[in-house]
Parts: sequence; C-alpha cells; structure tokens
Amino acid sequence: MRRTIVGTCAALAVLGIGSAAPAVAAPVPVTALNCDGDTYKCTANLRFGDNNWKARWDASIFHQANRSASRAPVPATSLNCDGDNGTCVADLMFGDGRWRASWPATVFHPALRSAEGRLVAPVPANSLNCDGDTGRCSVNLQFGDGGWKAAWAATIYHQP
Repeated sequence: MRRTIVGTCAALAVLGIGSAAPAVAAPVPVTALNCDGDTYKCTANLRFGDNNWKARWDASIFHQANRSASRAPVPATSLNCDGDNGTCVADLMFGDGRWRASWPATVFHPALRSAEGRLVAPVPANSLNCDGDTGRCSVNLQFGDGGWKAAWAATIYHQP
C-alpha cells in the first residue's frame, strides 16, 4: 500500500499536480466525447495539464428505434468536467440560458490508473441533449445505422 501511495505521489509530482500552489477548482472543457456499448461507459477527453486527463461515467446504451420519447430534450451548448468534485456539467440551450445538467463522473489520467480488463473501442458521440422532465442526458453515437444512443441520469437545475 505504501509503495502504491509513494508511486502515485511521484507520478503526480512529475505532472505538476499537488504542488504547493492551491488547486484550481474551475471545471475544464471537454475536447471529445466517446461512449462504449460493451462497457456501458462514456468517456470525455479533458483539456487539462498534458491533455491526457479523462472523465468517465456509466450510461445506458440503446437503439433509438426501440424507445419512444414523449418530450424533446434540449441541446447542450458546452460540456465541462471537474476532477476536484468529480462532476461533469453541461450548459443547456433552454429558457434564459442559465439551465445546467450535472452528473457524477470519475476523472482520471490513464497513465496513473491500472488497466481495466480488455481493450474496447469506444465510438464518438455528438449532439449532447438533456431533458429536465426526465432528468436524463443523452448523446447520439456514431455507430452502425446511426440509431444508437447513450443516456445517463443527471441533475437538471437553474443557475442563479
């Protein structure tokens, strides 16, 4: 256990994380979003440090033809993730523009994380939408016939 802690601290020092300067609490922009139907996880690439930081969360992967939507979700205008509090937040194009969606995400750096089983190929995602009526966000997956989506629970709220 001690060897693991020492190794992790050394790796963080090399990356300049955990230095004497206070941590920045601002969320960082997402540069790419991918979802994987084999692992039922979505992964976002984060614009932070050496650009190898990621955020990951569980998602339901489904084919759109198998579900019917009674309400239209609204598009997201931006997506940011924060490793300090382990959340991702999307700004929503709705009402006065101060609506947000947030959900828990695991933020990690692949070089500092152990392998998680077999290699899988996530597929790119686009058109992030969130629905305040159902409390869920979803993305379209660039896979197969184009009818595949990933969805997850999110807290939808109004930013004062």
